[in-house]
Amino acid sequence: MRVKYIITIGIVLLILSGCNRRSQLLYMKDLNPAGEELVAKPPQYKLQPGDLLFIQLITSSPEISQAFNNPAGSQFLTRTQDESSLYFNGHTLDAEGFVTLPFLGSAKLEGLTLDEARSEIRILTEKLFKDASVVVKLANFRVTVVGEVRQPGTFRNFNDYLNIFEALAQVGDISENGNRKNVLVVRQTDTGSKTFRVNLNDKSVFTSEAFYLLPNDVIIVEPIGNKIFQMNVPYITLTFSTISTLILLYNFITRL
Repeated sequence: MRVKYIITIGIVLLILSGCNRRSQLLYMKDLNPAGEELVAKPPQYKLQPGDLLFIQLITSSPEISQAFNNPAGSQFLTRTQDESSLYFNGHTLDAEGFVTLPFLGSAKLEGLTLDEARSEIRILTEKLFKDASVVVKLANFRVTVVGEVRQPGTFRNFNDYLNIFEALAQVGDISENGNRKNVLVVRQTDTGSKTFRVNLNDKSVFTSEAFYLLPNDVIIVEPIGNKIFQMNVPYITLTFSTISTLILLYNFITRL
């Protein structure tokens, strides 16, 4: 009877462990099954010195457009353009927050949103071209994801906004050993680095400042306790084995 009791307890513990494991893998598990509306407001990114911009001027004259736009600028920013093309043909905000444009001169864009920067450049173009259209895109929107994900690395975002779930999808999602309850997001600011802790198991993630990512954000997915224990198993086994050997050796010597 005692053996059956122990076996039953073991089976129950295994079942509970499996249920708990499944719960850890679910995103926003507290969502209402009937559906509910969750609203997250995208941030308005302010341009900073060092930002790389893709700027294109479109006029009724192909010659003028070609003269303003560099070879890579003659086409819209696409996923096929490599880092070197964007770096050499883009426009970088200098240390003072200015960008220098062919024929148009300099414009201070630091602290402006992309829409505001587009309007600022549009004012410059009106002095020379009445029918010009201006395209402004952020070319250095890169995010790094490391830790317990399937394909850690850095990737470039070609959309105006990027949320944390989209970023994780880019790297193959969090592995089974990743801690979804305590994801760390590191963000660079004017005064240094700012960190956020995000619980992806809870719908409160939508209200987090880190739900929408900003350029150069770093996502760090830490391992869950089980993974840490698994990593330490060899050392624990070695320690117990060493202790057992020493005890046996001690008993052998004392009996001589």
